[in-house]
Amino acid sequence: MMIPDFNVSMKRGYGGVAIIWKKEINENIKELIDGGNRIQAIHIQQGDKPICLINVYMPSDSKNADIEYKDTLAQIDEMIEKYKDTHEIIVCGDMNGSLDRSSTPHDKILKTFCKEKCIGNTEKCPVKETFYHQNGMSKGQIDYFLFKSNSEIINKIRQIDVLDTDPENTSDHVPVILTLNSQLKKVREKATTIIAKPKWTDCDHQIYKEVINKDLPKLMQKSKGIIEKRYKKSRKIAT
Repeated sequence: MMIPDFNVSMKRGYGGVAIIWKKEINENIKELIDGGNRIQAIHIQQGDKPICLINVYMPSDSKNADIEYKDTLAQIDEMIEKYKDTHEIIVCGDMNGSLDRSSTPHDKILKTFCKEKCIGNTEKCPVKETFYHQNGMSKGQIDYFLFKSNSEIINKIRQIDVLDTDPENTSDHVPVILTLNSQLKKVREKATTIIAKPKWTDCDHQIYKEVINKDLPKLMQKSKGIIEKRYKKSRKIAT
């Protein structure tokens, strides 16, 4: 689970972004240090090439928000450039801009960014509203999964679903679900050292006593030397 610091007193819609996964796949997930309050990223170990999943919450389309919007896109671009050669890139989240309209400044900025960086939506994603404003008058598709145009991960997309509105969903967004035909790569388990306990019932007690009596004085002398050496060293440090 990757949840950034946030202020619980923030009003609805301003709580930041988080990535949550099942603990059963902890070994396949690594948190990346990149990002901030609006961007979180993880490394997912799968197949021949790991996935860099970048989850974003872009600034809303409000007055004087264009600068922050462009700055957040610049941060995403830096992450794409950093991981594009070693990872499959998936950018997802609330883009607060649409690729299917041109009615707001953020729509145009987002389209330009996607065109310049060769990143975008796929044909497998239905054109369907993902955001419904509380006033009941505004809606649009602003939540996406975006991919590099030459990414191999596109061939592994089984489907992308945009769910319908539901009375139990208290958000003004609906879930967008990406399903991949991908196999998580099994992480090699760390080798464990097993110390076998002696089976005393099968032990030759006479031989055991002879070995102990023979080697014990040497071990005692060696241990005494080590103890004295460490004692002198600790006294020297203390003084």
